Amino acid sequence: MELFRFLYIKLEKYGVKKRHIFLFSILLLVDILSLISFVNTFYCNLNFLDTNKMVYFIDENVKINASWELNYNVNNEISYVQVQIFDSSDTNIWNSSEHSEIGFIEKNWSIDLQQLNIDFSNYTNILYVKFFSFYFHIDTTNTICTFLETIKIKIIKRNPLCQLIGYKDHIKYGECLNLKARFYEKSSEIPIYLINHTIEFMISFNNLTRYKYTYITNTSGMINLSLSTLTDLTLGQNFLIFSIINNRVYNDTKFIYELYIDKNHLIIEIISYNDSLKEHEDLAIKLSYYYNLNQSLKPLANCFILLKIFDNKTLTYFNEYKTDKFGILTISIPQELFNFDHEGQEFNIHIIFNGTYFLENKTLSLSLKINKEIYYNTKNTLHLSILSFTSILIIILIVLSYIISEKKKGSGKLLADLIIRY
Repeated sequence: MELFRFLYIKLEKYGVKKRHIFLFSILLLVDILSLISFVNTFYCNLNFLDTNKMVYFIDENVKINASWELNYNVNNEISYVQVQIFDSSDTNIWNSSEHSEIGFIEKNWSIDLQQLNIDFSNYTNILYVKFFSFYFHIDTTNTICTFLETIKIKIIKRNPLCQLIGYKDHIKYGECLNLKARFYEKSSEIPIYLINHTIEFMISFNNLTRYKYTYITNTSGMINLSLSTLTDLTLGQNFLIFSIINNRVYNDTKFIYELYIDKNHLIIEIISYNDSLKEHEDLAIKLSYYYNLNQSLKPLANCFILLKIFDNKTLTYFNEYKTDKFGILTISIPQELFNFDHEGQEFNIHIIFNGTYFLENKTLSLSLKINKEIYYNTKNTLHLSILSFTSILIIILIVLSYIISEKKKGSGKLLADLIIRY
């Protein structure tokens, strides 16, 4: 009453009419009574608010449990509680129903995270689960919202794994690489295959993309690839890059594998070659050159081959030859082109192929011995043999002549004796 008297005196002093003072007093009294009614009737107390986990995968459900006590005057008041979820930018992305029941209440909610508008630009997201109470008196236009509790949870995507079947990190140019890439998740003992997921596959060389295509995994979580070194890959270091794209469940993880393409291996087959020659005998070499390309043998046709002959590291002869259309190399060198300074001379022969874009360098090394001693020893042996035979023959003739001569002498005496006796 003292408050009303004080206000009356002040308002009257400023010339406010008694009628206006009376109306103001009534409105003030109504507000005070409403406030007193609110204090005495409205009550909301949160017992607990919790979630089943603090970190969730995006394909899981968030389970929320809450208990509270609510009391208010249903005749002239409106009140309810509500659970809401906000993202890191404080945007509301989910809310429960408005629960206006009076008394002790407990509720459970299960929210499918994939149904929420969650931005995964940073691969993770933070969400806030909040509990609110709302109060509204029918005689006023103001709604009182009270924030009672919040829980911070983290939402993450799953990390996939990749397994390559048939993978090699080195292959030869001309070969094909057939491989399978399997994508799966191992959150338990039994792997979960990524079925019907979009996989982007690229081949990178010198930071340039040479091949790019998208595949869909099959019921085993696999994609099949057949890569040709002739069309898809480049000599040197290639990178095979697999990415899971356009996926809300799994991270856009990149799986990078190195594949090195080597030059093809050249095969040399010796058809004919004699590594020990006599004097005046020509050097003759016949070789076959071929390689494996696209799982078939190809001749090294019409390619230049360099021949070098060394005598004790000194180059004594060199020349360039060319294979025929069948990859056959024929080398014929008269021996008089060699420089003979002593007997028993040995040479080193290098037959060099300098390679091509896709064929590696190849050098065939042979040794050659020119044996003059064999020739001269044979000649001396023959001479000695003839001399020995002639000597033996002369001795035999001398002995035979002596025998015949003696026989002739013996035959003459007998004839003389015969004549005398007669």
